[in-house]
Amino acid sequence: MNHPSNTTLRCRRNWYIHACYTRGDYKACLDAIEQELQVCNGLCEYPIYCKGLIMRHKGKVNESLKYFQAATLLSPHNIMNLKQVARSLYLVSKFVAAVAVYEEAQKIGFEDWEIWHNKGLCYMYMKDYEQAIDCFERANDVQRHDASYLQLGKIYCLQEDFKAAVKIYQEAVDFSPQNSEILTTLGLVYLRLGENQKAFEHLGNSLAHDPLDPKTILAAGSILQDNQDMDVALMKYRIAAVKTPNSAQLWNNIGMCFFGKSPQP
Repeated sequence: MNHPSNTTLRCRRNWYIHACYTRGDYKACLDAIEQELQVCNGLCEYPIYCKGLIMRHKGKVNESLKYFQAATLLSPHNIMNLKQVARSLYLVSKFVAAVAVYEEAQKIGFEDWEIWHNKGLCYMYMKDYEQAIDCFERANDVQRHDASYLQLGKIYCLQEDFKAAVKIYQEAVDFSPQNSEILTTLGLVYLRLGENQKAFEHLGNSLAHDPLDPKTILAAGSILQDNQDMDVALMKYRIAAVKTPNSAQLWNNIGMCFFGKSPQP
């Protein structure tokens, strides 16, 4: 009778760990991980990696970092391990260290959108905007993503280069015309530029895809208010109040609407 090899048994146990993790049964997953760590004297990469993911999901980011680093020691050329080490470093605001790990991963593997994008986030929080812009552009060169467009536009807004932000967001809309977040953000930038008609057009397109988004409703309502269309603005604000009942800006706008409707002496 042929008995399963140690490798086969480990693959089966790893499969069970993976199955528990993907269905969110973290207790069963951790129990299986601990059993496997005992069997292999702690020298098993995938269970350690999964334990790092679970610890981070529970908000224990520093603890997760230790597990990802341990997994990297067992398999130094596994890019997934390095990316998770860098991600945990980023989450604890160790941006310089995170960039160094991402760059190490880039030396090993192929062009990776996620690495370029996350490097961009690190540089953005370090306020090195030129490096951040370069990273997000390189990320989009590898594979275009809504997230990279949004961050690129955000950097230009932080630099108060709103025309450059409009160009980026318009390119993003062309790429992803049904993304309500991009449409809203573009509308808000037009609002900053004083181009209310274009702003209202993009906010309206956003509401067509997500009619209950409070931020979009608030922005569209403010334009209606500026045009003295108080009743329609109040109808919009009523919808937003259900989602964000504690928004000071919302209630301020509602108050100004009623003030605008009241007879003036």
